[in-house]
Amino acid sequence: MDKKAVAIGLSLTVGIGSAAMAWQGTSSDRIYFCLKTPQKTLTCSDKNGRPFRMTPFYWSQWKSDGMPRQVVRDPATGVNGLVKATNPYKPFWAFGGFLGFALAGWMLRHCQDEEKQRAVFEDIAQKRDAARAEMAARSELLESYRDVAIAEVQLQADLDLIANDRTVDIQKAEIYAHTEIEVTQMEATDAIFEAQTAGMTEQQKAEYILQLREMKTPYLQGSQTLQGTIDPSDKVTGADNQAIAEVDKYKWINNTIGYPTLIFGGMGAGKSWTTREIIWKKVQAGWNIVALDPHGTEVEWRGVRLITGYKEIADFMQWYMDEMRQRYEDYRKSGLTEEQWTERLRNSGKMLSVICEEFTTWTDNIVEPMPNDCDEDKWKPDPDFIGKWFRCAMTESRKQLMIPLFVAHDRTMEILAKAKGLSKLRDAALLEVELIATIDPITIEAKASGQGKIKLPGHGQWIDIELPKLDHKRIDFRLDKPLTSDEPPTIDKATLERIYELEFNLNSQVENTPPEQNKLSPMAKKLLDFLIRTERIEADVREFKGNFKVQGERFIVEQIKGWMYEIVGAGLADWIAEGVIKLNQI
Repeated sequence: MDKKAVAIGLSLTVGIGSAAMAWQGTSSDRIYFCLKTPQKTLTCSDKNGRPFRMTPFYWSQWKSDGMPRQVVRDPATGVNGLVKATNPYKPFWAFGGFLGFALAGWMLRHCQDEEKQRAVFEDIAQKRDAARAEMAARSELLESYRDVAIAEVQLQADLDLIANDRTVDIQKAEIYAHTEIEVTQMEATDAIFEAQTAGMTEQQKAEYILQLREMKTPYLQGSQTLQGTIDPSDKVTGADNQAIAEVDKYKWINNTIGYPTLIFGGMGAGKSWTTREIIWKKVQAGWNIVALDPHGTEVEWRGVRLITGYKEIADFMQWYMDEMRQRYEDYRKSGLTEEQWTERLRNSGKMLSVICEEFTTWTDNIVEPMPNDCDEDKWKPDPDFIGKWFRCAMTESRKQLMIPLFVAHDRTMEILAKAKGLSKLRDAALLEVELIATIDPITIEAKASGQGKIKLPGHGQWIDIELPKLDHKRIDFRLDKPLTSDEPPTIDKATLERIYELEFNLNSQVENTPPEQNKLSPMAKKLLDFLIRTERIEADVREFKGNFKVQGERFIVEQIKGWMYEIVGAGLADWIAEGVIKLNQI
């Protein structure tokens, strides 16, 4: 490369030098002449001041052709008007300059082509080195991830073994306790019998036992029951017709716990009452219940999380789909089998059942919520938002234990989220329960008949079922304190004192409030700490909702508003607008 640069430099030097030499001097001889005027004066230049001149060749040719006598050589210039050439090799110098520039340009072009080819190979070499480095980094990451995954699987296996051991211990304890109860009952029965037969002889005891046996059910034979003597449909004996136990009639409810379910029927068919019994079974099975009831009240949904209002339900639906996607992403990264992942969700208490009350009216009232980072003028809600959510809840919820239960008036797809063309998907994905209403002959009003039909997912057969016999509508789902519809709701002392402060003692200072009223729930405290840490004096829930999270978990607007109500109720902030509070000086 250095030699080529030197050669190019020499060529340019020769070209420049030759061009400079060719630029100066004249390359041929010149004869300067003048014209004699009639006044005998000489005119040696034209009117522009340029002297008359020509080469000796043209001078001799003009002379042979007949030069006028008035033309004479200029005696003042040169030797008798002849001026010799100062640069007779001027053409050669010009040619040398051209040759030098041409040679330098050719060599420069040749070097440029070589550099382009070399640049391609250098780029390939750089990419190769970058690819090698990336592969090495990925290999290290995969090795680290493999170690972490192995450790996690080993830990999960140990936890499963411990859980199985504890389950076996609990089952043993239950068996021992049940056996002890039976033994105690037997001993108590023997003690009662001994007390009843005290003082009797052995013959009298035998006669007494025979009398008791004859007094039990003298008309029952074989497998007949007392109900069978009253019910004309149970008049056969043996294995021809087994009496159905009361609990066996309602085993179909167990199928609704783990499947996406649709409960439908006309007015008065008993949808609400039956749905609440299914919810009660879910609560007993350890499921977290979220009731989406547009017109529901807290009084009728004690013990479960209630979301009311169409806007709030739309926010929860968006959270539901985001949570579903997050769970599937975590499942793909977990390295667990489907059964292991499901067991992990159960052990971590993430079994979620969403109750969709009045689902028929959702499509006419619910609009897709606008994201926080979107311009309100450019926002266009998706018209198929309900349909997308319905399909997601139908098909993707079972593996992630986010089971929905839909309550509607019919099973047509026009009514169910207006999702036309999805009837086959509905038949394959939903467990459907139809409740049948009957007409009261006296009041001419529809009422529950206690009968219905059930169809399992993927099956076309409808099976007749009997609904649970209920004497009241269940409104309390707390395991520790059930409450029926005819009982008044209880209000604790702290709530009564707070109502008194709000209604009758509005002018009291915050410092006069009892200390227990200033106590916040753990999540409300975390929200208050977040607002103080981020120096938010005026906090708008729509502005900070996306930034507030605890252990990577985000929350919907309705949850955050509940904690904001606690902060305001504790006298630490004031409402200044819808969803906006102003913190007091702390």
